[in-house]
Amino acid sequence: MSPEHDLPNGAEQRQRVTSRDVAAAAGVHQSTVSRVLNGDQRISNNTRKRVEATAEQLGYVPSKRAQNLRTRRSGVVGVMVHDIDNAFYLSLLSDMHRELSAVGYSIVLIVDPLHRRSDISRMRHLFDDSLDGMLITTAMIDSEIPPALRARGMPLVLAVRSMPDLDVDTVESDNVAAGREAARHLVALGHTDIAVAMGPKETSTTRDRLRGVLDVIQTELPPDRVMHGPYRHETGYAMCRRLMMGERPPTAIIAGNDVMAIGVLDSAWRTGLSTPEDLSVLGFDDIPMAAWQAINLTTVRQDSKAIAEQAARRLVDRIDQPDSPPHHDIFPVSLTVRATTGPPRAKHPRN
Repeated sequence: MSPEHDLPNGAEQRQRVTSRDVAAAAGVHQSTVSRVLNGDQRISNNTRKRVEATAEQLGYVPSKRAQNLRTRRSGVVGVMVHDIDNAFYLSLLSDMHRELSAVGYSIVLIVDPLHRRSDISRMRHLFDDSLDGMLITTAMIDSEIPPALRARGMPLVLAVRSMPDLDVDTVESDNVAAGREAARHLVALGHTDIAVAMGPKETSTTRDRLRGVLDVIQTELPPDRVMHGPYRHETGYAMCRRLMMGERPPTAIIAGNDVMAIGVLDSAWRTGLSTPEDLSVLGFDDIPMAAWQAINLTTVRQDSKAIAEQAARRLVDRIDQPDSPPHHDIFPVSLTVRATTGPPRAKHPRN
């Protein structure tokens, strides 16, 4: 981000010029000023020229070193992710890194697959002054780490997941709508026996997507039709095996994310089931692998790139303006129909 700078001529008015002043005068967002002055090539020529001209007119000259000395900022932020083996988090991390780098920040990656209460002691290093802020994508509903960071005054943004009782900047998809989209699609195809293989109960994504599913089917699912576990391939694999070996296998499974859905597909294929004839499978996220011809997964897409970029922007703004009101950004979702969903076998014409 672009710092404030004391001008050498000593004029009091000019000494108070900040990047916020430049943004207001140029009619752009403060982060746009930072991107222009950091050489971000994605900024249009017209915007670049207007910002540069305004900065020159106001006498604003950025000096990152001067800002760091004055504000004691490190120029480093932390990004906490759940699982770097998951393609969704890899994509999210890449987009966050690009957005933060464009305004002069380096990142420290923190991989935290558990994020439980017992983990607070091993996260003490987050409470020192080495980080200017934190982006957390792993928050559980009862996590202690985000509230502890918030209490210490750490600029904090939650991405992908939310915590209902924590008043911080949050950027996520409309996960209730995502659950509704998934259930509506399967119900429209004629499915009346749907199972859900969801992520951990303690995540807002699981809670909200399940709520959306129940909104559509308008009844509680039997206990043997609702399963929870880590957002991993092997979890989906095991859940599918358990569901399909029962006395009354479901005709469709909604998985907690695409990685779990691919695990469901893998299990179904290995046991000789055909999709979607024997079993319809649907996931969430629309990771690149979901579109591979060999997988061709029906899924509810969330715009991970937009979420990552907005979360990064919110963190930069929070570092700049620590006392401003928090924002809750919710991004729309959309259904992507591919080859893993269809009418249940009973609906197919018999030969």
